[in-house]
Amino acid sequence: MAIVEQLASARDAARFGAKASSLSVLWAVPHVRVPPGFAVDAALFRAFIESALPSSLWPERLLSAPESERTADKLTAIRATLDSAKLPERGWSEVLDAYRALGARLVAVRSSALQEDTRNATAAGVFSTELGVRDEASLERAVRSVFSRIYDERALSYLARISPKEPPAIALLVQRVVVATSAGVLFTEDPVRREAGTMRVEATLGLGAPIVDGHVSPDVFTLSLDDGALVRSTVVPKQQALVVGDDGQLRTLLFDPAREEPALDRDQLFELASAARAVQRALGGPRDIEFAFESKTLWVVQARPIVALLDPRDERAQWVWSNVNVGEALPGVATPLTWSIAAAFSELGFRRAFGALGCTVFEGAELVGRFDGRIYLNLTHFLRIASQVPALDPKMLLEFGGGSGLDEVASQIERGSWARFALRVPSVLATWVRDNYALDAKVERFEADARALRAQIESADRAAMTRAELAIELERIEAALDRTGTLMLTCASGALSSVVLVRALLRWTARADADRLERALLSGNADLESAQPGISLAHLAGRLTTEPAARAAIEAGAETLDALPDGPTRRGLAAFLRAYGHRAVREAELSTPRWAEDPSMLLSMLRAQLDSGVAAALERVDAQSRARDRAEHQWMDSLPASARSLARHALARARKFLRLRERMRGHVTEVLGYFRSNALEVSRRLSRHDPACDADGAFFLTVDEVREFLRGSGLDVASVVRARRSEHRRDAAKPDPPNSFVGAPPRAQARPPHAGDAVLTGIAASSGLVRGRVRIISSPGQGAALRAGEILVIRVADVGWTPLFLTATGVVTELGGALSHASLVAREYGVPAVVNVEGATRVLRDGQLIEVDGDRGTVLLIDEASSEAPR
Repeated sequence: MAIVEQLASARDAARFGAKASSLSVLWAVPHVRVPPGFAVDAALFRAFIESALPSSLWPERLLSAPESERTADKLTAIRATLDSAKLPERGWSEVLDAYRALGARLVAVRSSALQEDTRNATAAGVFSTELGVRDEASLERAVRSVFSRIYDERALSYLARISPKEPPAIALLVQRVVVATSAGVLFTEDPVRREAGTMRVEATLGLGAPIVDGHVSPDVFTLSLDDGALVRSTVVPKQQALVVGDDGQLRTLLFDPAREEPALDRDQLFELASAARAVQRALGGPRDIEFAFESKTLWVVQARPIVALLDPRDERAQWVWSNVNVGEALPGVATPLTWSIAAAFSELGFRRAFGALGCTVFEGAELVGRFDGRIYLNLTHFLRIASQVPALDPKMLLEFGGGSGLDEVASQIERGSWARFALRVPSVLATWVRDNYALDAKVERFEADARALRAQIESADRAAMTRAELAIELERIEAALDRTGTLMLTCASGALSSVVLVRALLRWTARADADRLERALLSGNADLESAQPGISLAHLAGRLTTEPAARAAIEAGAETLDALPDGPTRRGLAAFLRAYGHRAVREAELSTPRWAEDPSMLLSMLRAQLDSGVAAALERVDAQSRARDRAEHQWMDSLPASARSLARHALARARKFLRLRERMRGHVTEVLGYFRSNALEVSRRLSRHDPACDADGAFFLTVDEVREFLRGSGLDVASVVRARRSEHRRDAAKPDPPNSFVGAPPRAQARPPHAGDAVLTGIAASSGLVRGRVRIISSPGQGAALRAGEILVIRVADVGWTPLFLTATGVVTELGGALSHASLVAREYGVPAVVNVEGATRVLRDGQLIEVDGDRGTVLLIDEASSEAPR
């Protein structure tokens, strides 16, 4: 049997894969053009790996072995073997003959795996495509590259998830590269808005690969499925395009100024809609179609099923994922070292918390996951487990933690039975007593031990340590994180339960005024750990009036303490760093420098505070304590005498546990800093071992791999680091997935949910009503740009951001909940704030006049032309 088949005849999916089979079907569909080419039977792949590798390393053998055996260095070594292995002569000669007969100047070699793009699983981004193949030598390299991609960690994880019945195999598509003037992706059912009867088109100039890879923001068009009419469109400025040069090479073309015109005109959209309907009729079911226009000629280059829309019986496709809480703790793309520690820490923490509540974590529960390098919570499983406690209202949990997705998951959970829960109450109470008995004494003992560990860590001479000693230090740090996390969990659980009790009492007694009273009653804690850095920095800024030389240095852009003259300010900042130097923006990411390492952001924030009216900001902080006392008197006066004791006890407990929770979170952050110190020394050893690892190599290993390296296991660190760094860069270049999604994040970039709205909604975090100009800040170095009277708009805020809150007149964040860092600190500072406003940094623009209502949880866009806020 021939290995090669012309694309028009390659309909046998068992030999050529679903991708090739679908294109073969479309070859015969009128008015649908498919780039010419040929398909290569998956038998060539099997012959290749079976001749190049021992049977123990064939994909199906690795999949049947424990996951721990699929180590990164083993996979890297396999890929290296395949990169130099000889392709089977008979099959390869057929491929060369077909390539010569095709006569194309430039071809693409694409995977068409037998387990790829079926009706039950889609593998977008898992397997590979090699563009720009222009001769026989580059063709051979491309074929080896596509074949070896099956030994990528993502590919094997995908295959393990779908559990293929047949041995995995990759067929190939070799097609002429379309010299695209514009290209993109069309979804015959919109996976973002899920509007019936509409198609979604994502398009850009040049080739479509940057859209598929998530490297550019595309134009977005919504079309009618019936007639192709344009329903709406969003056109973005285009800074660059990937194009095929005159010499056949791929290159990035930069536009200056940016190109403003749509990637597709009305005629092209109409033709595309017509072709999409024909594709859907021919293949059946909703389709994700990749297309390219070569001038005015439309080519269809791929048509895969949209699995989540096709198979509602697939449970995994119905899971709701949300970055509630976890996205605020670790926003953005995590390095492998951070992910390996954070995922295990989060998973174990959730399981311990559920156990303390008497909940059974069912077998196979998957609580945290990673998508495009970002951490997400499996809301379906989380709420399914939490629902065993009838008093835990899902809506309330999301409000406390932030995030969205409740509507999608509501139908997937059932509230637990009070009768069944009553049977677990004795064990729950016993656990509660054990964890909370003499808690203050436990915290004191812990903090004494923490001070001793800090002294050991800070005095350690890691450069003089052996690898074995670094491994022992790593184990000590891991044990510290476990102990710290366990105690933090007790405090966080206490905070949650006591705030729930206070809320219930307020809803029962204060009714319509309950929400405002709750925010007032739970603020005014001037000793809150997460609020202290900003307050301390503000006091330093206030004293700069008496030290003009230091003020001048800071205004001139000083980035280090050495740039300041010796005096009170410099000494005050040194003391500040001794107390809070372990904090940072995005402090849960281990690769992030701490304030003590890089104080430039602190100096930037100090610069922002110089002209912001520090005295007024600090008075606002003091006023919160007085407002808290007034709210407490108001509430107590409204209660019958018999209820006041319970209310006072519940309120005191809530305040105590919120303070303890923030204190323990600070200790967790300090321990994460210890991991960083260890990793920096390991990175130095790695770079000496192989300069290709650079100075941050350890952050691209998992904690287990770091341990293996320190124990001298022979891990091929350079190859692992290189591959992981490349993957991290790819993920970082992609836009953030939506805050919540079903099954998997849509490949299309979601339009911000509030785009075009006059009122943005979120969660009311800190009371007050203010108007001001928007200042969007995306990186720490921009802190000095914030001016007094402006409203700070950021994607997410951890403690590292919060000193800027004292400069701002209001705060808006995309992530966060009522008990998140941003909310707690904003309340302490008396700054009106609304959190969990999805898409705020994309919808709002610098200088725009808005009104933030921290009681209603709304952000109004002011129509300055009429000088009125739209109602």
